[in-house]
Amino acid sequence: MSSETNQTQAGTGREGVRAALSGAKVIKLKSGNGKDTKSKPSARRTETEDGRFFCDAHGLFRKAVDSAKTDTKLSGPIEALAETRGPDGKGWGILLGWIDRDGQQHEQAFPRSLFSGDCGELRSQLADGGLTLASSPAAKAAFADWLSSISTPERAQSVGRIGWHTLPAGRAYVLPDATYGNMDERVVLQTAEPETDLFGVSGTVEEWQQHIGLLCRGNSRLILSVSSAFAAPLLGLLGLDGGGISLFGASRAGKSTALLVASSVCGGTADAGAKGYARSWRSTSNGLESVALASCDALLPLDEIGQLDPREIADVSYMLANGQGKVRASRTGSARAVARWRVLFLSTGEKTLDDVNREAGRATKAGMEVRYCDVPADAGAGMGLFENTHHMDNAGEFADHLGNACGQFYGAPFRAFLERLTALMAEEGIRPLRERLLERLEAIATGYLQNWPRASGQVRSVARRFAMIAVGGELATTFGLTGWDADTADVLVGLCFGDWLRARGTSGRREDEQAVQQLRDFIARNGASRFQDWVDRTAEELPQSWDEGKPPPERYRTQNQAGWRRWAKTQEGQWGWGYMLTSSGMREALAGLNLRDATKVLAERGVLIPDKEGKFSQSVRPPGQAGNIRLYVVAGNILALAAGNE
Repeated sequence: MSSETNQTQAGTGREGVRAALSGAKVIKLKSGNGKDTKSKPSARRTETEDGRFFCDAHGLFRKAVDSAKTDTKLSGPIEALAETRGPDGKGWGILLGWIDRDGQQHEQAFPRSLFSGDCGELRSQLADGGLTLASSPAAKAAFADWLSSISTPERAQSVGRIGWHTLPAGRAYVLPDATYGNMDERVVLQTAEPETDLFGVSGTVEEWQQHIGLLCRGNSRLILSVSSAFAAPLLGLLGLDGGGISLFGASRAGKSTALLVASSVCGGTADAGAKGYARSWRSTSNGLESVALASCDALLPLDEIGQLDPREIADVSYMLANGQGKVRASRTGSARAVARWRVLFLSTGEKTLDDVNREAGRATKAGMEVRYCDVPADAGAGMGLFENTHHMDNAGEFADHLGNACGQFYGAPFRAFLERLTALMAEEGIRPLRERLLERLEAIATGYLQNWPRASGQVRSVARRFAMIAVGGELATTFGLTGWDADTADVLVGLCFGDWLRARGTSGRREDEQAVQQLRDFIARNGASRFQDWVDRTAEELPQSWDEGKPPPERYRTQNQAGWRRWAKTQEGQWGWGYMLTSSGMREALAGLNLRDATKVLAERGVLIPDKEGKFSQSVRPPGQAGNIRLYVVAGNILALAAGNE
């Protein structure tokens, strides 16, 4: 394009740029429905302030210095829609809008850190978005020059992850392509390496409700799954910690269907339907950090826990629930900003958390169980995960129907929930709404615990998580999204909590049960090899026949001794092995637990016999020892005694 032609175009200078920007209808992220009003940029010519670059319907050009030469085309049509910055005044960037080769409008916010150097990474992302880019060295350098020269009075707030954000104008929930809340300016998601948008929408809320939501009625595990999807945004609103639920059981029980139904609430992709929203456990802890960050304040569905390295399950369960990634050093040696998130995850697998830990040779800590709750997938109705197949003939047909429906209808319920939730926040006020929902949460949790008045703090904490999930389901029902009765979420999520508690085996502290279990397992595993036989040599103490109490002859040499075992009468009058553990042996048996607390529990349960002064160990003199040593004396037959106390 010649210089003469350039001079005939209107709209040059700062006023022309402002006019073009105001005339271009771009993505407008507003409260309420969160819909965008994306349209093609203005076809009018716009120029930079210095007059070196201009853009029209044919693309972005750099003006030729010599009027006799042709202007240099740098790319297809592209505009700087706004300059972005974070709530703290940092993280500046540019919101660019461009048209791809099919004429489709794209918008993306890029941090200014990508503008340094040759802008190679930024060009790659633009090319991936369908923008035509000139490839000559001169054109590349000119394009980078144009990016550096961008200056516009238009502003937008930028955030680095999805979910809730506290901005100057108030609280807002940000998705990759929409923002929910009362904002006084545009809010955009700005990341250096944007991930694929999994919050796609297909179908309407009414279609999802008819083909999926209504069929969840009467199925406790499906109600739990769907309610979890609606409850995930409540974590940040109510100030609650993250955590998750895992449905475990045999293959083909319907676990993946429950995960798919939950995913259909939140989103999906065009090629995979709701399945595209679900993630896999097949990852490293570092990889799951980015997954959690991309699912902040939204449900994180994770399929098949067996695919995760058993050695990482402990770290991952704490990481996801605590909402904080690893502390890493920067290039200068200082600490990088730590990734933070809030997630409610829903997992499936054939194994429980304890099973996976056992594979890695680790004990399951009580804190893990509080954050990662194993719920049996089998609902006990003889149909695997399902209790009601509605008009279907069998569970398989019902699962297939739900799977097909989730491929067609997904994403709309989550956006409608956010729309109504933010409207309710504006109507009632955030604090009154939070207090009202927390009051309802506590009422539901109290109802779940009415049959276990002496439940431990751990069980009460899990009861509150199930209650929060029930509140999410109730709120979605109130918004008219589910088609359920008012008490459906409360009652059926409560059934799942009861099944979790029965599978756990106790309403007390998990560490107390673990102390008994670990000591029993240690003795059962090492009794013949690591406990030296206590053999008395006097005729009075050593009966001559086996039936009268004579221990069997020694067969193995004791290695890595953990204590002694003595053939004697139990408290019930039966002959059996009594065990005495050294301090090091007891520490090994109770590894992962506080030794003092665990031995106190064992004494209270009657598993350990204290001395006359009440100490948990006794001063005794085993055969062959020069003097007395302190040993933990286990009462009777530990295997039978421990089993009876479970």
